[in-house]
Amino acid sequence: MSGGGAGTRDGVERARLDLERGHPRRARERLQGVLVARPYDLQARALLGEAYRRDGQWAEAGRWGYLVRPAASECERVAFERHAAFGWRRRIERSRLRHLLRVDELESVADEAGIVRLRTLGDWRRPGDPGPLVERLGLARWVGSVVRG
Repeated sequence: MSGGGAGTRDGVERARLDLERGHPRRARERLQGVLVARPYDLQARALLGEAYRRDGQWAEAGRWGYLVRPAASECERVAFERHAAFGWRRRIERSRLRHLLRVDELESVADEAGIVRLRTLGDWRRPGDPGPLVERLGLARWVGSVVRG
C-alpha cells in the first residue's frame, strides 16, 4: 500500500483543528476520507463520532463510536440501533453492522465493552450467503454447494 500513513495522520490532525475551529462538517468530510484509506483507524472513528455529535446527529455519532465505550454514549448507541435496524428486527445484527461500519472484522474496531456488545448480536445471513470470511478464503463455492445440498 502506498500513501496512507502520513496523509491520513495529517487528515486526522486537520479534522481535529476543524472541530476546534467550529467546523464539524469539514471535519467529517476529512475523516470519511481517512476511513476510506484506513477503515480500522480508531482515532478517526472516535473523532468522526464527535463531529456528528457537535451537529446533534446522535444516530451517526452512535454509529462511529458504537463498539468503543468512551466514543459514544449509550443514548447514541440506542439511537444508532433504532436507526440502523430494519424490518421486524429490533436489534441490529453483525452482518448489517459490518456493512454500516465499513469493516469486515468488527472486533478490530471494538474495545472490551464493544466485544461484549458483539456477543449479544445475532448474525443473520440469507441462505447460501457465505459471508466475508468464507469469500476471502475462497471457499464460497464449496459452502454454497453444501447449503444447497
